[in-house]
Amino acid sequence: MNKLFLEELKYIIQCEVPLTTYRLTQLEEKFSKRSELIIEMYQLLFEKRHVLLFIDNLEAAVYEYLVNREISNAKTRYGAVLFVANLFGETPTYIKCKIAKYQQSSISNMSA
Repeated sequence: MNKLFLEELKYIIQCEVPLTTYRLTQLEEKFSKRSELIIEMYQLLFEKRHVLLFIDNLEAAVYEYLVNREISNAKTRYGAVLFVANLFGETPTYIKCKIAKYQQSSISNMSA
């Protein structure tokens, strides 16, 4: 469900559609997400909109970015993973696995 949520936000940004109150309410209802999370992810993707076309696994890329951001804010890796897991309603193991697979595929794509 998080993948669909992030892909929907990506689509909204690529179509240059503003995040209105009506659209925010629709996203809250459709994906059962808090408005704060939707706004934060919209802003993040909007800031990175110039590279969105080049990201093959948006969900994992967002998780990795958020974990790294939390680590830079003086959290431990475990604390950062736990924060992101709680933010998206996932388990820490799921977040770690998504990031690890994403990093592996990125490295293998670069060496090919």
